Amino acid sequence: MYRRSLLQAALSPRAIETVQETRRQVEKWLTKERRVIYGITTGLGKLKDFFVEERDQAIFQQRILYSHAVGIGPYFPDDVVRLAMLLRANVLSRGHSGVRPELIKRILTFLNRGIIPLIPQIGSLGVGDLQPMAHLGLCLVGAPEGRVRFQGEEGSAEQALQKAGISPVRFPLAAREALALMSGSTMVLANVIYAYYKAKRLSRLADVALALNMEAIRGEMNAFDERIQLARGIPGQIETARNVRELLKGSEWVTEEGRRRLGETNPRVQDAVSFRASPQLHGAVKDVLHYVGTVLSREINASTDNPLFFSGESGYESLSGGNFHGAILAYTLDFIDIVLTDLAVLSERRSARLLDPATSYGLPANLVGGAVGLNTGFAQVQANAVALVGEMRSLATPASIGSIPAKGNQEDHNSMAMGAVRKTIQIIEHLQKVLAIELLCAAQAIDLIKEKMSGLSMGNGTARVYQLIRRHVPPMWEDAYVKADLEKTIRLVEDETILREVKHLLT
Repeated sequence: MYRRSLLQAALSPRAIETVQETRRQVEKWLTKERRVIYGITTGLGKLKDFFVEERDQAIFQQRILYSHAVGIGPYFPDDVVRLAMLLRANVLSRGHSGVRPELIKRILTFLNRGIIPLIPQIGSLGVGDLQPMAHLGLCLVGAPEGRVRFQGEEGSAEQALQKAGISPVRFPLAAREALALMSGSTMVLANVIYAYYKAKRLSRLADVALALNMEAIRGEMNAFDERIQLARGIPGQIETARNVRELLKGSEWVTEEGRRRLGETNPRVQDAVSFRASPQLHGAVKDVLHYVGTVLSREINASTDNPLFFSGESGYESLSGGNFHGAILAYTLDFIDIVLTDLAVLSERRSARLLDPATSYGLPANLVGGAVGLNTGFAQVQANAVALVGEMRSLATPASIGSIPAKGNQEDHNSMAMGAVRKTIQIIEHLQKVLAIELLCAAQAIDLIKEKMSGLSMGNGTARVYQLIRRHVPPMWEDAYVKADLEKTIRLVEDETILREVKHLLT
């Protein structure tokens, strides 16, 4: 349930003044000059050549919302919707959109009171957020068709506004305001920001899973030497190697002595690429996410609706353009999908090596805790990672290259960014599960050799992660209903319990 935040958003006096100045010009064009301006005195899309009279503006705004609020499918997460509302309020406050300050204040009232519009995910083509933001518009105007969540209950916007004591309940939009709400890629942007922060955390959790797995295979640490990383110069690579060294600091398992405990008499020299090149691979993911951050830092404060209004020496101008287009965000999502999928590929390969006696350096087949054959062990647990990676590879096919013309060819190029959003959400969910499987397999491997490693300490960070997992999930000495243990481990990943345990050791 959403709990009202102590932080309250407000429109600054300077922003109010800027917005009012542009609004006065819009009203002048409407009432005195009868200028042809897209979306204000004209219809939308293919209907741009049809004039809309000033006297019809109120009903025009209402009909825009009703005709566009046709999204279907599941609702966006509450946090994403709230972020989209804040982003749209910020864009409108820049003074390029021609709305009234009252509309922006209405959005902020919803935010501050904890009224969360329910916005379907399917319908937007990524050349703007016409459908999802139209659903937001219905809620803002207090229409009975607008659906919201308030104090944990779903209902009509009209009822929620009454319950929250917000007046007026009905809030008619003025000329220009429906399109100003809908034109742009705000809902896509909110989802990219959400995905970006989830992906950053998962890239660090992948370092944690890798480190725990290094204990399980008594891995060779030279590959993480800082000198190797500096010789390549990739910032994310340097960060990943440092994280692994910090997590494994003090470990005697990842030493020649540790390896001898399970019968290795010759130096390991180097591990497989999925371990040895993990700084380079995890690091490349982090560098891609750094690029994503630069895109988002621009987009958060970008004016993305159409038309836009600008003041100059000769007065105000209305300019129609394409800032609403979500191409840059679609490309960004596709890039995130690709690198997170490859991160899952690495994790799956590392957990698979633990189950294979030919690659695990002395671990029992399938990580079986009892008699092999009588017990099957973790083969089917790890098979989940294989299945998830297979799906992720399909989901990582770029959405941005799939433009389909729409609306009488007026929108003859669409970024398909909202489709990319939906794929990215699934990829993040899948990656969380793949990393949970690696962590669970590594913990099982540690238990199976712990007696032979008696007297040797684990790393400061990896010991904490192992102990945390074991507080929630016991080792499996004989086959049992392991699905429940897997689900518990997945929850520890999803709610970031594991990451918080060693956050102080990570950069």
